[in-house]
Amino acid sequence: MKDVASSKEAPFNLSEFTIGQRAIQSPDAIALKIISNSAQNSLPHTWTYSELDIAIRSIANGLLHEGVSPGDFLPLRLKSDTPFALTFFGAIAAGIVPIPLSPGLTEKEVSFFLKDTGAKHCAVSANLNMPTELQHHVDKITEEDILSFLEKPQPLAYAKTYENDPAFLIYSSGTTNKPKGVLHAQRVIKGRLPMQAGWHQMNERDMVLHAGEFNWTYTLGVGLMDPWIWGATALIYSAKSSKEKTPALWPELIKTHGATIFAAVPGVYRQILKYAPPSEEDLSSLRHGLTAGEALNQKLHKEWQKQTGTKLYEALGQSEFSTYASTTKGFKLPVQAKGRIQQGRKVTILKEETLNEKPIECEKGEEGLIAIHKSEPGLMLKYWNRPEEMKKAFCGEWFITGDRGLIDEEHNLTHLGRADDVMNTQGYRVSPQEIEMTLNSHKEIAEAAVYEQQIRSDLSIISAFLVLKTETECQAQVLTELNSILTETLANYKHPKSFHFIKKLPRNQSGKLMRKELKNLVPKNT
Repeated sequence: MKDVASSKEAPFNLSEFTIGQRAIQSPDAIALKIISNSAQNSLPHTWTYSELDIAIRSIANGLLHEGVSPGDFLPLRLKSDTPFALTFFGAIAAGIVPIPLSPGLTEKEVSFFLKDTGAKHCAVSANLNMPTELQHHVDKITEEDILSFLEKPQPLAYAKTYENDPAFLIYSSGTTNKPKGVLHAQRVIKGRLPMQAGWHQMNERDMVLHAGEFNWTYTLGVGLMDPWIWGATALIYSAKSSKEKTPALWPELIKTHGATIFAAVPGVYRQILKYAPPSEEDLSSLRHGLTAGEALNQKLHKEWQKQTGTKLYEALGQSEFSTYASTTKGFKLPVQAKGRIQQGRKVTILKEETLNEKPIECEKGEEGLIAIHKSEPGLMLKYWNRPEEMKKAFCGEWFITGDRGLIDEEHNLTHLGRADDVMNTQGYRVSPQEIEMTLNSHKEIAEAAVYEQQIRSDLSIISAFLVLKTETECQAQVLTELNSILTETLANYKHPKSFHFIKKLPRNQSGKLMRKELKNLVPKNT
């Protein structure tokens, strides 16, 4: 892959900025602690910044010797464990562009990502197979290979990349039936700096524990990048399987390892309170919790604070830009506000009716579309292989987030929902079209539609509405077959959790699906 853009300024590498500089400033400080109930591999459990720096640069050297070239894409089909984290930063250190992938993806989904990027190599854990059709076209770099790079360290100098060179590619569901790649630049790490004062407030004394998987930018950012930028210690729980990550696990880890900051989606906090409610004594080390990915319900926040004595601070963002508004210690916001625009951010509200002409900014308190200025260092480089979507995403100097909202005189942001159909489930953005295409592949389905059904103020699920070709078709058999198709085709978080058979979908006079009307078709006792 060719560089998208290169600056004539001094070289800049995300991994060097995150880890290399800290290794010079505080070589003996603890950067990483691995928490494990069993020996997953031969890696040490504690890493200083100096040791982490050497490990990452040794992986960089190893990847290049395996034939991966600077600028190449490298999908990471690895378990959410230490090798995943080290390889992500090691690839960037070599000028290679990693693509974090969920271990729960199906072979068809992985096949799409490999074809979309033209990747010639893929880092793969032993229990995660490569798509059969691509096994002879994509070279595997195994977890054992990665461990061998660390057994005999041969650190390479950080690649001389530049701020506008690609750093990593993350796939996110959009408004089409296929995920879209969001390509971020090396400078994205500078775009994270305002989060320190406006949200997480990390410092060198912090122990940071994140409950998410590494394929998510929320985890990579808040769980690893931010702690290492500010000299804190990142805590990684190494699990044999996701089944180990029960609600009771997180309070236990916080108490045992003295975590001072815990990060998760709101649903994790809700599950902890319901199934394993901790006491203030259990979480005595915790300064505060962080939430993102889903809206934080104020009732949940109050229950958490009452039970544990700690507050939750929320951030609002997206794959293309990470976070731009948040809450933190000392902020007093209006009840309806989701956060305050982080200091230094170039974020505004645009009048929707002006987007086809010259964009006009709204007055304070006026509702419109949330937009981010293209000069923001944290803003993506582009959508990969999506030139038309890239054009639609920008209006003049502004990136249109697709979220609606308003900003008051104190820079507090009230979020008013999405302007498109993208759903949010379990913290992931999910395209309804991608799911509908899978449902429609069943031979007995005439048409299908899905929407995000709000179960409670803090919980939503994907509901599917199915129109059969013949009413005599056995619904139970169709559902059984659909579940098999979904399991083979889509990651579990994309699966509808409820199904409704109806005679026809609600459409307007032009035949366009009226997705918002689907909620009226859900039985009241559901």
